[in-house]
Order: sequence, then structure tokens, then C-alpha cells
Amino acid sequence: MNSGSAQAPQDLPDELAAAAAPHWTRIEAAWGCPLDPVARRVFALSEFACEVALAQPAWCQARHAAGLLDEPLSAAAIGAETEAALRHQDTLPALQTALRRLRNRLQLCIVWRHLAHRAPLEETTGNLSALADTLIDGALRAVHGLAAAREGEPLDARGQPQRLVVLALGKLGARELNLSSDVDLVFAFPETGSTDRGRTNQQFFVRCGQLLIQALDTVTADGFAFRVDMRLRPFGSSGPLAMSFDAMEDYFLAQGRDWERYAFIKARACAGDVAAGERLLRALRPFVYRRYLDFGAIDALRDMKARIEAERHDRANIKLGPGGIRDVEFAAQMQQLVWGGRQPELQERALLRVLPALAARGHLQPEVVARLAAGYRFLRDVEHCLQAEHDRQTQTLPALERSRLRLAVAMGYPDPKAFELALDAHRLHIARVFADLVGASGPGDSAGLALWLDPLRDGALASGGFREPAAAGALLVDLATVRDRASVGAEGRQRLDRLMPMLLDRLRSCVDPDLTLARVAPVLKAILRRSAYLALLAENPAALERFLDLAGRSRWLAEALARRPAFFDALLEWQPLDEQARQTVPTRALLVADLQARTAAAAPDGEERVLETLREFREQHVFNVALGEVRGTLPLMHASDYLTFLAEAVLEIALVMAWQENAARMQQLPWPQPFIIVGYGKLGGIELGPGSDLDLVFLHDLPGTPGPFLHRLVRRLLHVLSVPTYSGTLYEVDMRLRPSGNAGTMVSALDAFRAYQTGDAWTWEHQALVRARSVAGDPELRARFEALRREILCRPRSADRLRIEVRDMRRRMRAHVGATTDLKRASGGIIDIEFMVQYLVLAHAHAHPALAVWSDNVRILEVAGDLGILDADTAAELRAAYLALRSEWHRSVLDLPDPNRAERVLEAHRATVETTWRALLEAPDGDPA
Repeated sequence: MNSGSAQAPQDLPDELAAAAAPHWTRIEAAWGCPLDPVARRVFALSEFACEVALAQPAWCQARHAAGLLDEPLSAAAIGAETEAALRHQDTLPALQTALRRLRNRLQLCIVWRHLAHRAPLEETTGNLSALADTLIDGALRAVHGLAAAREGEPLDARGQPQRLVVLALGKLGARELNLSSDVDLVFAFPETGSTDRGRTNQQFFVRCGQLLIQALDTVTADGFAFRVDMRLRPFGSSGPLAMSFDAMEDYFLAQGRDWERYAFIKARACAGDVAAGERLLRALRPFVYRRYLDFGAIDALRDMKARIEAERHDRANIKLGPGGIRDVEFAAQMQQLVWGGRQPELQERALLRVLPALAARGHLQPEVVARLAAGYRFLRDVEHCLQAEHDRQTQTLPALERSRLRLAVAMGYPDPKAFELALDAHRLHIARVFADLVGASGPGDSAGLALWLDPLRDGALASGGFREPAAAGALLVDLATVRDRASVGAEGRQRLDRLMPMLLDRLRSCVDPDLTLARVAPVLKAILRRSAYLALLAENPAALERFLDLAGRSRWLAEALARRPAFFDALLEWQPLDEQARQTVPTRALLVADLQARTAAAAPDGEERVLETLREFREQHVFNVALGEVRGTLPLMHASDYLTFLAEAVLEIALVMAWQENAARMQQLPWPQPFIIVGYGKLGGIELGPGSDLDLVFLHDLPGTPGPFLHRLVRRLLHVLSVPTYSGTLYEVDMRLRPSGNAGTMVSALDAFRAYQTGDAWTWEHQALVRARSVAGDPELRARFEALRREILCRPRSADRLRIEVRDMRRRMRAHVGATTDLKRASGGIIDIEFMVQYLVLAHAHAHPALAVWSDNVRILEVAGDLGILDADTAAELRAAYLALRSEWHRSVLDLPDPNRAERVLEAHRATVETTWRALLEAPDGDPA
């Protein structure tokens, strides 16, 4: 017995020894030998053990003499005993007798070690479950033969024999069976068809199931083998005794209920065609464990909890009473239903393995899990001691004094009072956890409820903190109108009505309730017909707080949630700021590997599914970046790295897809080949932000004249990147920076690119090359391109001519600037800094090649400061200005642009940028810029 008991076995109290003495005498006479202290203890605490010892004395005495009663049973030993006992039992009565005698003597072995405190809980339940599995399977083999002799052999479509599949639910399914438990079974068979005598497979397997139940359940002179409960099968007691796999899948798809999901958490194929049974359970897994976080099950779980509480008529019942075994099981299985679809480690049948996983995932506190596990072990040991006394299915504490004393001593306590104190302590801990699991279903009375019921009542919204009550009232009325449409189900309406009072109450504490309501209302309308997300918010106050906070701080995040409600999951997988701040950006290699695996898994479902997978992948990661930026846990440079690596991963996979499809259609050019994608602008400069487009150039070094192939390849690649799907496009692509711009070819040979850059390119094209970088494709050609880029950037240039051309290009751009708060184009803005960086590289890289190594402005400025090309303080100030301006630009994308805030950021850095501009780019003669 495990550590839940008080102590090791002790001397028997005189009262129990006196009562047991007549049993000891009869057993010693039947066995022909005296009993040792362990045997006397077992027979004093279990009348069932006495009955078996007297009914099968030769087997029991031999087992005891060999010391085998003190040794744990093994699955192999149980199998060997079963094989020997059931051999040649070719009639139902003979089978019933053999099963019962075998069950009783092997159960004596289990009771012996339990009462001697030599078996931990897992051994006891594991051996009982193995015994049940083996006896059910042995009985099934026998009754299959009996049924086949009468009905014929059941065959599948290929003419191969079929066997019944026995699914175990409940404690047997989890291998947690107790000494006198029912076995909850469901019968199924793989295929419809007929037997070789013309009977339907359905008729055969129903008959086989009936015979199996008779073999196990019928009470004879030898008792029973196992009580069989079939009420958990589809349609319950009114349903067919056995169903085909297809019929079962159809049932759960169309009619499966939440309590059946709860029951099937523990389902396991225990006998018959076990491999086929496991295939069936894999097919049913999406019914049990939903793909998305399943807070929609909370209402059903709340009903289950209410029924559990309503059935508590007997506090003495350690299973159904308060703080009992079922409370612990409910605590674990509730979390499994909600989270198991997204967290496979929770798809575990055994409760004592589920509890640590719940703690590891943060769904239950470690100290709560420790108390639940200790209480569960204690209660299961009590259950086994109760049932060992008379082999009766009971979980009720005894009223008779002798039985109370037997129970206390069996559990290792000196008297009933000491035992009951320990029991009450465990049950109190469990009851407290159970009480906190799910709260009341109604919103109660609140100001928010009054607002939702009558938002247009005079002064109601103004007193609720809304500055524009008319606009807020219109939003709430519109939301209620959408709720009442016929297309919205009753469940969605009920969940919205439950959520809204809580949401409106919490809006009072928001910085800007009007703005937040305006942003959350479209999200709520979008999820009305996917109401599990409404339940998620209603059941998880922390998630509701995060939702309102993020919507108030970011228009972009609110719109993303409305567009793809699956992002709500991120509100539940939330880490405290100090932990989240340590989040690292995934590497490019990790993103490529992940995306490659996902697209490969989607490939059998066709091109559309692959394209959708690409877009879902990108959207999820962009959302993660935006979430980190809004929370302040992902610095600007890390956010840009993340988005850039993401774009590179998408381009890598898209290129391989396009190449392989085009090569298969046109000519055999297996990937890899000398073809690369070059990123310019923000992609090349590792400065992507949310919503950035991609400036791309395509280069190759293929032999011959592969023009038609390459043009088809590029068109296919652009199709993958930009074709709209349900989730929108992947990226907007701009190819105007290729040689000769829109007039040039879509893809160039590397030699042609070299010739153009060294002979025909304008200065602004060399400026663009400063921020160019190979981002996908053949590694060898990528290295050659990088060497060519550095070679071109390091060519000597006339400083005066370069200064004039860069300055004149910037003048033409400024002529088209409207608002002085334009972060990019206004004087002192982002482009001024970019142009200065480009000028520094083109003017000085011939003498300082280190300037041509990097493509991002921040590191180029660092190098310029280190080399003394710029004053170190000036370089640092320009870096700070550049990061501040880009950060404000990101904020304007994620939230509503704020001209006043943008003007403040510009003014804070404008003097530094303009002063440096004049020093670098004004003509020596003072010609004004």
C-alpha cells in the first residue's frame, strides 16, 4: 500500500484476532499447515480471502508455500493462468465456472499484497486491470467460437475474418480498476458485411456480445467474473449492443454529447482486435479533444458538477460524497476537455499521470496537484480495503463497529477515530479544489447587466463612464440586433448575454471605454457563430481583461482577432511580463523547418490547403510579434528580426514549391539550382514591420537559355506569394528595383546584373544596393551575390558628384511631402537618415570595406562611428533617432496614427538629423539643400 496509509502493518487488535480465530482454524485444517502472521492479518481483514482459501485450498496452499502470494503478479503470469484455465472450455457453463474460479484466486493474490501493505496503488490497479483485460479477451475468444459455430464466421469486404473490438471506459480504460468495480464496455466491429453462413455481421457481433456479457456478468454458484455496464455505448441502453466503426463515427460526429466526450477520455481497446480498436479511437479523438481551446464545454461541465453535487445524498460515500474520488477525477478531466486538443500531453487516461502534466502546464498549482494526488491515493486505498472485506462493490464507510475497526487497521491506523481524522483532512482539501472549478452560470446583478438590458436608458451609458453615450449606445444596439438574427444559434445568444454584463463592468476601468468598445464590438460580432470564444472570455476573467486591454491599445490586434478568432488562444497561453520578456526570437532555420513540416502535412489535401497553411503560419507569427510589441516585451530590433526571418522562411518554402511544380511540368531541373531571391529595402535591411511589402529581385546562373522556364517559375512564385485565399495574401511584392525597373526582365543572370550595376545603374540604384541582401535560394550563388554587392559598393566614386546626386534625389522626394509629421518623408525623418547612411557607404567603402558588410542602417552607423567616419556621439544620436522614428512608425501601424505624438518624436530628433545632413551633404560652397 502507498504512503497514504498511516504506518506499516501492526499487531491485530484483540477484537479482530478473536473474531478471525475460527477462520484461521478452518483454513489451517484445509491447508494442512499453520498460518504465518501475514496470512492471519489478511484473513482477519478479508472474509473474501477466507472464502477463496477454503473454496480452492490446494491452489492457495501451494501458492502460499512457494511464497508466491507475497510476490507481485505479472501480466505474463496472469496470461499463463488464464490460458491454462480456459483451455477446452467449450460450453458457456464450463466457461463461466472457469472464469469465476480463476478470477477469485488471482484476486486473492492482489488482495493479499494490498492488505499486507506490499503493493503501491499503481500495482493494485494495474494488476486488477490486467486481470480484467485478460479474462475479457479469453472469454471473448471462447464465445466467438460458440457464436461462429451457430452464425458462421464474420467477414470483411476482402473475405478476411473479423473480431469484436471491446472498448473499456472508466477505470478499466485508464487501467485504474478497483477490486469489485463494474467494467464499462462498448462493443464495435470494423466493417459491415455478412458471415460465411449469410447472417449479417451486425447480428453476429450482437450475439457475440450477449454471450460475452453472460460469460462475465451472470451470477452463478461461483459468483461473478465482472459486472458489465453497457450504458455508455452510443444511444445508451436503447442503442444496438455492437456497432460498426463507420456507424460509431457517424454517431459521434452528428449526435455525440459533452458527457460522452468526458467518458471517452479514458477509452481504451482492451480485448478482441485491439489494433483495430486503437484505430477507431484515433478517429474519434477529434470528437473528444477539440482542435481549439474548448471553453465551450464549460456549460456542460458546470451541469455535470451540479449533478455531482445533487447526487451527494450520503457523506459516508468516499466516491460520490463531498471531497470524494469523483471530485478528483472531475478536476482533472475538466481541464483535459478544455485544453487537451491543443496540448497532447494532457491526452492521458491515467489520473495520476494527468495531474503532474496539469501542474507543468500551469492549469493547476503544484501544491494543489500534490494534495489532489495524495487525497486520491488515500481514497483509492480506502476503496480497496472496503471492497476486500466482502468482495462487494461499495464505497460507503461501514456502520458496524467491527468493519470500522477492520478498515482502520487495514489502512494502518490503530483505531477508527485516527483513521477518520486523516480521511476528513484529505476530503476537505479535495472539496475546496472542486468548489473552485467552475462558478455559477449567471452574470448576477451588476451595472453591466443593466446597461446590456437597456443601453438607451437616459444617462445609463454616461454614468457608466462613456464620453460619447450616443455612439456607445448605437454599438450595443447593433450588437444586440446581430445577436437576434436567425443565423445566430441559441447557444451564441446565451453566451453573449452572459458575457456582456461582465465586459461592460470591466470597461469602466479602461483608459478609453468608448474606443475600446468600438474595437471589441466588431470582434464580438465576428465570433457570435463561433461562440466557444464567447465562453472562453466569460469563463476566464484574466483572458477578458487581456482582450479589453489589447483592443484598447491596438486597433491592429483587435482587427486580427476579428479576422482570425483562433488568435484568442494566445490570451490564455499568457506569461507574466517578467517571464515573457525573456522570450527569444525563433531562428530562420527553426521557422523553415516548422513551415516545411506543416506544408508537407497539408500537401495531400491539395494546393489550396498548402497555400492556406502558408498564410495561417505567417498570420500567427505576425500576430505574435504584434502582441509582443504592444505589450512592450519584444524590442523593435527583435521584432524586425522576427518578421524578417519569417519572410525569409516563407520565401524559401515558396521558392522550393514553385521550382518543383514548374520543373515537373517543364523540364527536369531538381532543386537546388543556382537561383536566388534578393531582398531590397526593409527586407534587405532586416527592418520589416507589420504590413511591410517585399522588394524582390530574382537572379540565376543557369547555363544555356532557360528564359521560358525561369519566367514561368517567377510567375508561379509570385502567384504563391500574392494570390488571395480565405486568409488573404501572403505579401505584397514590389519588383521595381530590378535592373531597368518595370522595363527589365523579371529575372536576370548574375553576369547581366553585374554588367548593369557596373555600367548602366543610376546612383539611386547603388543606394538601394546598400540595403540589398540575398534571402533565399542556392547557398553558393547567394555567397557570390554578396561578394558582388560588396565589390560594387566598394568602387571609388567622386565624393562631390555623389553628394550632389544624393542631395538632388532627396530634394525631389521632399517636393512631394505633405504633412510635416510624415515620419518617413518629412525633414529630419527616416529617409533622411537612410540617405545619409547610403551616402557614407558609397563615399567611403572603397577605403573602409567594413561599411559594405552589413545591409541594416543601425549596424552601418555603428561601423561608421567605430571607424571615425562619423563622430561617435553623432553616430549614436543618429541610431537613437532612427530607432525612435521606426518605433513610432510601428506604433502607428498597430494603433491609430497620432499626428501629435509623431510630431513630438520628430521634433525630439529633427535638429540632430538636419545638422548632420547639412554637414555631410551640403555643397562646400554653401549651396542650400
